[in-house]
This record gives sequence, structure tokens and C-alpha cells, in this order.
Amino acid sequence: MRRWLVITWLIVLLAGAAACQTAPAEPQPLPTLVDLSTLPTADFLTQNAPPAGFDEVSFDPLDRNLAARPGWTYTVVGEFEGTFAGSDEPAEGRFTLQVWANELGESRRVVLEVEGLAVSPQEYVRLEGVRISNDTYVVDTNGQCSPGAAGSGSSIVADLSAGELIGGVARAVPTGHRDTIDDVPVWQYTFAPEALRLAAIKREADSRVSVEADLWVSPGLNAVTRFEASVEVANVRILSAERPVSGTLFLRYDLDLSQIDIQPNISIPHGC
Repeated sequence: MRRWLVITWLIVLLAGAAACQTAPAEPQPLPTLVDLSTLPTADFLTQNAPPAGFDEVSFDPLDRNLAARPGWTYTVVGEFEGTFAGSDEPAEGRFTLQVWANELGESRRVVLEVEGLAVSPQEYVRLEGVRISNDTYVVDTNGQCSPGAAGSGSSIVADLSAGELIGGVARAVPTGHRDTIDDVPVWQYTFAPEALRLAAIKREADSRVSVEADLWVSPGLNAVTRFEASVEVANVRILSAERPVSGTLFLRYDLDLSQIDIQPNISIPHGC
């Protein structure tokens, strides 16, 4: 198997392991995501309540419910800046994931870029994965294509999602704040620390993690439109990095509302 495909397996497997790991025996020092003294009043919440049925939501994985729409696209960005744990050696890393889906056409395209030793064993990896019905393809950093079937390395790349790189929120409630993004009404939600699953982070016994996050939901689409998190970490591994790091990981998820229900034209990658 090609070197880049092996790297991708490591990224996916480690991200999956982080997503599935149970909570450590000792409570993680995650602060509450809202200041109780500034919580909105009952009247404010009533006046700015989301539509019926959205007084409590669950989006784990973060892109939950999108498969019910004809077409969509979103972008995931992760950026880390800090040091390698136990040293003053600077550590940086960035990853981006772009996903296009044509649900009616049973096709999907993914572009993953990972750079920096804080998040990967290699300085730079770029992979493109495409699924058309049951056939999958992956194009590595060198532009070489590997076709495959369900369960193969190309299938894993083609099916990468926000849930595997960011995670999801098990339970969230409205804050009473609403806005409009690209002419789509959205409501802000908050959640308890234990409701947040951070798939990109693999913890050690003495790891420390604290989070400030922002979640916006469109009841009309029944989907997360935007998620942002600033994660302060100490002695954790990010994605498939070989060395633990300490510093700040910024995560962002953006659903492209201009492309909702538009079916992208997805074809077999060049050279496959």
C-alpha cells in the first residue's frame, strides 16, 4: 500500500479511536461553556425561541441529517499553535477537509490536506477521495490514483467527514440569540462540556483540555450551519501526530448554505 494511503489510515484510525474512547476515570477540567450569571431570562428565551421541536437538539456527528438532502457541501478547518509537550520546541499544524455530496446521484468527493508535525507524522499530505455508488477512488499527494471497493483505503478517504475530524454535540439548548447567515435564520445553542465529543484529540492520562465553543443551527434545514471551538490543550495528540503537544487548537465547521440542495457534478478523478 502506498505511503500516503498508510498515513491516511493512521489519521482515520486515530481519529476514530479518539471518538470512541470513554471518559477518563478522573473528571476532565472542562469549564462550562456559559457564564451562569449572564444566562438570558425566561422572557428573553421565550421571545427568541427557535421553532417548535428545537428546544433541544443533538448533532453527533456534526453533519448529522445532511444525507437527507439532495446535495450539500461543507468545510472543516483545524489549526494548532503551541509547543511539543514537555519542551519549548514550537509546534504547528493545520488540516482542512472539504466535502461535496450528491445524495441523489450516490456520489461524494472529499479533499483532505494536512500539514505540520503537530497533527501528522509527515509535513504535508493531500488526498482526494471520490465515491460513485459502490466504487471509490483515492488520489495521493503525488497524483497517483488507487481504486477500491467498500472497506478499502480509498473508501475510508472518500467517506471522511466532520464527525471524524471534529466530532459532535450530544445535547444542546438555545441561548436565546438568533441571526441570519446567507438569508437563512439560525439560532445559537450552548451545551455542557460532557456533551461535546472532540474526535481530533487523543488524550493521555495527564492530559488537560478546556473548550470555548459556538454552535449555530438552522431549524429550517435541521442542520448545524456553523461550529467554532477554541480548545486549550496540554499533553494531547492531534489526529495522527506522533508527539503530544500543548497549546491552542482552533476548530471550525461551515456548511455552505449557498449550495444546499444543489447537486454537485462529481466524476472519477483525473488519472483513475
